[in-house]
Amino acid sequence: MTRTLPFVSPMYSAPRTARRYRPAHARRGFAAGAPARCAIALVCAVLMAGSLFLSWALGVREGLFLHALDVPVVLQDPLLPNGCEAASLASALQFAGEDADMLDLAYAYIPREDFYTVNGARFGPSPQNAYAGDPAGLGFYCFAAPVAAGANEYLAEAGSALRAHDVTGVTAEGLRAYLSSGTPVLVWITTDGEAPRLSAFSWTVPSTGETVTGLANSHCVVLTALGRTRARIMDPLCGERTLTAGEFLFMFEKMGSRAVALT
Repeated sequence: MTRTLPFVSPMYSAPRTARRYRPAHARRGFAAGAPARCAIALVCAVLMAGSLFLSWALGVREGLFLHALDVPVVLQDPLLPNGCEAASLASALQFAGEDADMLDLAYAYIPREDFYTVNGARFGPSPQNAYAGDPAGLGFYCFAAPVAAGANEYLAEAGSALRAHDVTGVTAEGLRAYLSSGTPVLVWITTDGEAPRLSAFSWTVPSTGETVTGLANSHCVVLTALGRTRARIMDPLCGERTLTAGEFLFMFEKMGSRAVALT
């Protein structure tokens, strides 16, 4: 006997399976557990934030992150190809809010003496006392004392309470203390990352008879950050630079730990 199947419309779809019934006591348990789950999530978030903060703080301490002081970039070229001291001092003074110009500093404030020749002998100043030569031409360098003296003359005329201090001999921790207080520091390093190197150019200091052989790679920059592993400088030859802390301290110490701070 043939059975006739009931007619099913093509538009027909089977009824959806009903949602599983959850007893009232189970629903109450789920709701009761919500505060605990929220508390756990909050604790996890706090722990994660604390971990990130500790990692950041450790990174700052170790120099993985550097918070460099935002000193203006002042480039010595093309006006003062040998005027790194005046350019660096202008940068530090501008950071302190002064409208300082490197040309004014080089020729009107930082003590400077030209070279001159008598009977074939060349004479000039001690770099400990004045800039030797012309920073726009045949010029060499000066060290911390004349830069500090020029800065103080400028600051006195500007009516500023700031004063420049020759802090030659300062340690790495001393440099970090200045930077932590918001004070950039003028420092002497070398242009090539090497130890100081003598040139073939020499002269006699007339007041003492001392013969000075000029350094071929002396350079003055502004230190803006010094971590445990890295350092940041404003280099008037090229702008902002990042060095390893070891590279910076090697040059700084080989150059006699010379530095000037405005406080």
